[in-house]
Amino acid sequence: IPFKDPLVLCQIFIALFLIVVFLQSSLDKILERNSNLVFFQSYFSATILKPFISYLLTIITIFELIGASTLIYGVYYAFVFKTTLWIFYGFVILAITIIFLLIGQRIAKDYVAASQLVPYFILIMLGIMSMY
Repeated sequence: IPFKDPLVLCQIFIALFLIVVFLQSSLDKILERNSNLVFFQSYFSATILKPFISYLLTIITIFELIGASTLIYGVYYAFVFKTTLWIFYGFVILAITIIFLLIGQRIAKDYVAASQLVPYFILIMLGIMSMY
C-alpha cells in the first residue's frame, strides 16, 4: 500500500469528494449553460452584478473546472510520485472558487445559500491544513 499515512489518505478522499462536487457543477454549467444563465439572471436581477452575469458564470465555471481538473491530476500524481502537492494546488483553487461563490450569494442577500458553502470551505481548509 503506497499510502500508510492517514493524512495522505484523507487528502485523497477529500480530493475525490471535491472532484465529484465541482466536476459535476462545472459540467452542468457547461452543458446547461442557457438554463443556468436564465437562473442566475433572475437570481442577481436586483444586484450590481446583473450586467455581468454571463461573464461571471463563465469565470465560476472555469474555476470549478480547473479546480476539479487539478485535483484529478493531483490524485494521479499522488499515486505515481507519492506526493500530494497537486492536491494542495487544487484545494487552493477551490477555496478561491468558494469565496467567489460566497461573495455572489452575499451580494444577492441569499444568506441561507451562503451558509451552505461553509461545510465545503471547512472541508477544503481541513485538506489544506493536513498538508503540513
